[in-house]
Amino acid sequence: MKHQDALNQLARETERARKSLMLERALGVGFWLAFAVGAWAAFALVGGHAMLPLLLQSLTVIGALCAFGWLAWRGRKAWRTPSEAEARARLAADSHLDAGAFEALRDRPSRYDVFAVALWKREQEQAYQRVEKARARGAQVQLDHVDRYKARYVLLALLALGFVVARGDSVDRLARAFLPDPGPLLGDQEMQVEAWVTPAEYTHAAPISLSDRLGQRVETPPSVEATVRVTGPTGAPVLVFDGSGEHRPARFTRAADGAWEARLEIPGAGRLKIVRFHTRGAWRIAPAPDARPAARFTAPIAFLPDERATIAWQASDDFGVRHLVLRVTPVNPPAGLAHAAPIDTEIQAPAGDPREAEGQSELELADHPYAGMEVEARIVAIDALGQEGASDALRVTLPEKVFLQPLARAAIEIRRHILSDRRPYRPAPRERVRTMNSGDTLLGNDRIEVRDYDRNPPLRRAPEGVRRGARLLDALMMAPEDGYFRDLAVYLGFRYARSELAAAEDIDATKIAADILWRTALRAEYGGAADTRVAMEEAQRALAEALRNGAPPERVRQLVEALRRATERYMQALVQEALRNGERENMEDTEEQTSISGRDIQEMLEEVQRLAEQGRTEEAQALLQMLAGIMANLDARLEQSESGQGEQGDQQQMQQGMDQLNQTLGEQRALRDDTQQRQEQQQQNGQGGGGGEQQGGQGGQDLADRQAQLQQGLQAARRMAEESGAAPSDDLDAAGQAMRQAENALRRGDLEGAEAAQNAALEHLREGAEAMAAEMRENGRQGQRQEGNSGARDPLGRMLQGGGVGEGDTQVPTQADPVRAREILEEIRRRAQDPNRPEAEREYLRRLLDRFSDGGT
Repeated sequence: MKHQDALNQLARETERARKSLMLERALGVGFWLAFAVGAWAAFALVGGHAMLPLLLQSLTVIGALCAFGWLAWRGRKAWRTPSEAEARARLAADSHLDAGAFEALRDRPSRYDVFAVALWKREQEQAYQRVEKARARGAQVQLDHVDRYKARYVLLALLALGFVVARGDSVDRLARAFLPDPGPLLGDQEMQVEAWVTPAEYTHAAPISLSDRLGQRVETPPSVEATVRVTGPTGAPVLVFDGSGEHRPARFTRAADGAWEARLEIPGAGRLKIVRFHTRGAWRIAPAPDARPAARFTAPIAFLPDERATIAWQASDDFGVRHLVLRVTPVNPPAGLAHAAPIDTEIQAPAGDPREAEGQSELELADHPYAGMEVEARIVAIDALGQEGASDALRVTLPEKVFLQPLARAAIEIRRHILSDRRPYRPAPRERVRTMNSGDTLLGNDRIEVRDYDRNPPLRRAPEGVRRGARLLDALMMAPEDGYFRDLAVYLGFRYARSELAAAEDIDATKIAADILWRTALRAEYGGAADTRVAMEEAQRALAEALRNGAPPERVRQLVEALRRATERYMQALVQEALRNGERENMEDTEEQTSISGRDIQEMLEEVQRLAEQGRTEEAQALLQMLAGIMANLDARLEQSESGQGEQGDQQQMQQGMDQLNQTLGEQRALRDDTQQRQEQQQQNGQGGGGGEQQGGQGGQDLADRQAQLQQGLQAARRMAEESGAAPSDDLDAAGQAMRQAENALRRGDLEGAEAAQNAALEHLREGAEAMAAEMRENGRQGQRQEGNSGARDPLGRMLQGGGVGEGDTQVPTQADPVRAREILEEIRRRAQDPNRPEAEREYLRRLLDRFSDGGT
């Protein structure tokens, strides 16, 4: 061993010996301080300190701290730090060596002759060997000279007993014993505690008192709320819950009677305590577990003809079933639905959160996003805590509603594209923020942020199905002025859905557009009465459910009133629908039928309410089913009425086409006159109009544009006439061909050829209009003969008395003769368009048409 290594080894062992000496002396000097602290802690742990009055508790803590300080001062005076020599002597004693065994390491030769140096080296080597074997022992605790009677062992036993007695309150008891409570010094009195826990309403459990159970374990139902009221403190305490991985505080507030009050939701098992500088009171709260609910199908899902499903189910939960849903997942989803979440449809659950329930429910599945797809259906029961229990899966194919109207089918097709691709939007690109000067003349240092939402519209980031739906909407609304959208509400529905797709920032926002498209399809298919019909059916189902579950009379009365209002709105919608469709003649029949049914329905609803109040629920349910049959009969009678009066509706549409044709005829005549005038002007200017071709801009490009618009008007008139059932007209075909020839001649600048073609078009238009008028008169006569052979019936199928107003044999017509009025108007139009009649007579006939044509038609 080298000399330096020996010195380092000696220094390490000497330091260990010094520490052992310091620990032995510290135990000897501080024994009574440690004994006093331990005795005070044992006194606090066993509850002795907590039994003292509140003020005395604070004073005794202060006195104990003073005593501890005096004992520490005494020990500090008696303390003596071990020296280097004492540490080496302790090391030599621990190594069983002489006290000066290590002094040779510091010696130097007295002479530097050969004998003296050899002797010094030999002594050095022996010192190295002693240092290598030297080891300091640990501290030897010898307290018998301080504690002759072994009181330290009694103290340790008391401390162990105290921790057992205190259990979870040991930390709080020690804190109160060693940290003075300033509350009593600030005026706090003894705290009086009034506390209870209120279980959640769904548990149907009574409140549990905590006032007489301070410091105890309290078992409660799940989901409780603690209410604590205290008196005594001058300041506001804090109610604290620790447990279940949470720390929840709630500060007390003054109640009306002057007490401090606090409320706190208890999320699970834990410790509830009142803190005012220290813990003044505590409880160990142990809520009971809440198991998950269970659900199952009791029968296969049955589908009804009107896209409804009957679901038989059974559900149970230890504290009650709160919600029921039908969870649907596609079996073989397309790529856009591969990662889509299941769709839940709410099922009306029994009232009162029953622990066990079984029933049968009907669901409207026509508007389900997965309609027409094979799916896995599950019944999911949900309790008040939101826990779910799902049944085994049933594989079924959801029904799909069939639409017949073209616009309705288009809306459903676009909706299907949107709902069949639920992949998320691509992330939006990061854009550099652009700013511009605000133009502040005073400082000129303000900037305005410029945002261009059209630069990167959200629709570009949408999945393919959503973008395809937007393109289809754009194509459908490309030319709305062509008369394809007869119902403005349908067009606005498509426009609204397109704007929602443009504004959607994520895939969930596109559901709004899908819902709008569904409502638009219903409007296009059924008209405005569709929404009121759905509302009436919902009111009928709610009333039937209430009667089946034995609802109280007040609830039945409310539902009967709701059904009455829904029925009235539906009746009004039928009349308004007839008005919107231009069925002014049919409106009176519709009003009469709805008024008759309204009186019957009113009487039946009053009878339903009376039977329910008397407890005769089965009779009330049977009467309600009869009411549903009457409403279905009303729909059937109105549809028959509309089909029987379809010819009259066709007459109206044919009349509209006739009006359009007359308007086109007049405008064509005016255009022919303008063409003649333009030709005369050119001849006067020396340009010559004798069949030569000129540049279109000089010959009449504006006249050619007018001629093209007239041709479009003729096409619209022909389309309306053909849709109303009119026979194809060769004269109108020839008129359209003559109009195209006139347009081409005008674009070439051939005004003379254009005039000849326009004259031919006028002749064919006049002949076609006369043929259409004759067909309208014949159809009107046939309709009158059919009406004379048919008897009127009410919506219940009963014969109505008489066909007109009045008594006896004389029958006063209930409406004007529309066919005769149209014949008169057509004769006036024909004479007004006859160029062989005097101009004064034609002008007079035109004024008659301007005055009476709108009201007469």
